[in-house]
Amino acid sequence: MGIPVLHGVAGESAEIVESEGVGMVFEPENALQLCEGLRAMHGARASYDEMRAHCLKAAPKYNRTELARQMLSVLSEVSIPTSSTSRHGMRLLFINRYFYPDISATSQLLTELAEDLAAQGDRVTVITGNTPYFGEEERFPAHGMHNGVHIERVGFGHFDRSHTFGRLADYLSFSISALWAAVRAKDQDCLVVLSDPPLLSLLAAAVQFIKKPLKTICWLQDVFPDIAIRAGMLREGPVGWFLNRVARWSLDRMSQVIVIGRCMEDHLYRSGISRNRIVVIPNWADGSQIKSIGRIDNEFIKAQGLEDRFVVMYSGNFGIAHEMETILSLLYETLDLPRLVFCFIGEGAHKQRLVEVARHERWEHIRVLPYQPKQTLQQSLSAGDVHLVSLRANMAGLSVPSKIYGIMAAGRPMIFIGPEESEVAALIRESQCGFVVRPGDPQAAADAVRACYRDRNLCEQKGLAARTYFDRYGDRPRATAQFLQVLQKVAA
Repeated sequence: MGIPVLHGVAGESAEIVESEGVGMVFEPENALQLCEGLRAMHGARASYDEMRAHCLKAAPKYNRTELARQMLSVLSEVSIPTSSTSRHGMRLLFINRYFYPDISATSQLLTELAEDLAAQGDRVTVITGNTPYFGEEERFPAHGMHNGVHIERVGFGHFDRSHTFGRLADYLSFSISALWAAVRAKDQDCLVVLSDPPLLSLLAAAVQFIKKPLKTICWLQDVFPDIAIRAGMLREGPVGWFLNRVARWSLDRMSQVIVIGRCMEDHLYRSGISRNRIVVIPNWADGSQIKSIGRIDNEFIKAQGLEDRFVVMYSGNFGIAHEMETILSLLYETLDLPRLVFCFIGEGAHKQRLVEVARHERWEHIRVLPYQPKQTLQQSLSAGDVHLVSLRANMAGLSVPSKIYGIMAAGRPMIFIGPEESEVAALIRESQCGFVVRPGDPQAAADAVRACYRDRNLCEQKGLAARTYFDRYGDRPRATAQFLQVLQKVAA
């Protein structure tokens, strides 16, 4: 923070104050020296400013995050014993198509979880793809280390994901490569697979059969093939029936199935999965990295010229599970609000249509931007006066938009256009942080936007409620602690 120190405790910290020139040291219990130090700082502004400059210069050396990174760097050079399954010795293997430095949602969640587990002493290995979600021409090294996490990257075919066949071929090629890597991995206590690509639970069941008594966990972000069938990408025929049976069979063989919402838990239970096998751990955001930033201090607002605008923000994936028709209609319904700007940030299947409609209508109140770097996420999320979150009416229980936690961390209200039985709707009702609108009702969505547009106090009130709820239920340490409990139970 750059604040000089008056230090009255002998020892190493006093030596740091003197050697770095960041303050003055006085003898313990010597009130006279303390008073003289205060007078000196108050009376000699140049000396005070010099000490403050030394503080700012020395701060990075003693930053907790930087010290932790240095410790992890040293520990990564040390051979960690693998013969124990004690609290600090779990050997964990994760599989997901994307991992650090990729910016997709599952990549960021897995990266943060793996970092926290590694920092607590567990040996964590991630098997992932060798390309990012966007920019597939880039190739990552086959082996790597990130904050104490071992990374094994596998190559796989990159087919045209805009077509069903290409998407399935893409999934299959990664799964085969990841299966081979997982079978070759030695001395693992627990295998955790996510749901990108779909049916990684089948891969986990195969690895478990080969490497008994390996414990397995499936961390479901989306329910497949249900989500593909309801999105119209897969027909309800013999293929859909077969994939459904295979998915349920593989989930039944997991030691635990982790889902990200109560609606998803209910859906799996109705499909035949025992509740004893299901654990609900919601997704999260890092509340230490994402906080509310005022408009005056927000560089994103300045860069986009939004200083005098009321910003409705959509930040995240424009995917097949998200409701876009109501949002497009909402753009028409709010044309009469002069200071209103819609800011869309992200990528996905529906983005091109949004761009084409905006261009055709010659709308000047629409901004469409690519994903923002994680380092600036706090600024971009805080730029929204109110955020849009959407889910198609038939997707309750199959997907839970993870963007809600970043929005709440930034202390912003949200308008959810989606089914009332979904996790997002329940969360908004519990926290009183926004509005729930049925898909296909753009007038109700417009009414919610107008209410926020006309009443700044309402926005602030619901934004404060969002951050309060987030601090209790949505922050990163709470979620990773829940994961640790499940992993300890399964690996025991």
